[in-house]
Amino acid sequence: MDQAKNIWLSYYANGGMAYSDVKDQLTRGEEKRCEELAKELVKIIEESLRKRYHEEFVSTNVKYQRIFGEKDEDYGDYDVVFYSGETSELFLVEAKYFSDSFNASGRINDYNKLFGDRGYYHHCKERYKLVMNEPEKIKEFIGASGKKIKVHFLFVTSKPLEIELQDSDKLVTFIPIRIFDEYLAGALLSPNGSAASLVTEI
Repeated sequence: MDQAKNIWLSYYANGGMAYSDVKDQLTRGEEKRCEELAKELVKIIEESLRKRYHEEFVSTNVKYQRIFGEKDEDYGDYDVVFYSGETSELFLVEAKYFSDSFNASGRINDYNKLFGDRGYYHHCKERYKLVMNEPEKIKEFIGASGKKIKVHFLFVTSKPLEIELQDSDKLVTFIPIRIFDEYLAGALLSPNGSAASLVTEI
């Protein structure tokens, strides 16, 4: 009983889900707590961007339809859209909060939700492909029509993931929030020791 109680207390303090189809006041409380922590992650990302850049455009939870119109597929929303006109840089951020899993089953569930078939990463990358396929629409949305801009396609997580810095197409960059400020400062290095080039020009 003590172990079970400690697990639930940790879930409430740190976020996390029991992955149960049974919904009661406790599991609904856990879902609400995860939503609160996810919003806090977005807030931290926004604050870090504002400290380093002057924002010309910033918005959160931007439905893809606002930029690209209706599509046959639901592409969801961009958690953070931040544009600095001074540096001509656009930051598109998928922010994912999740806690440590307490057992193997939980870790597998976490991984599948993030990277499994049609998981969070899949939807994130599909949204970023919209930008690559229709760049003028995103430029019009942020007030940068006709300009060349540098885009950061980011997948920011609440804790480090044991994966490569970028996906195989060198489009999506995975950054834990712990080193997000280092990323913004250009302090991350590529494997050959040079400053990592992690932006795409459109």
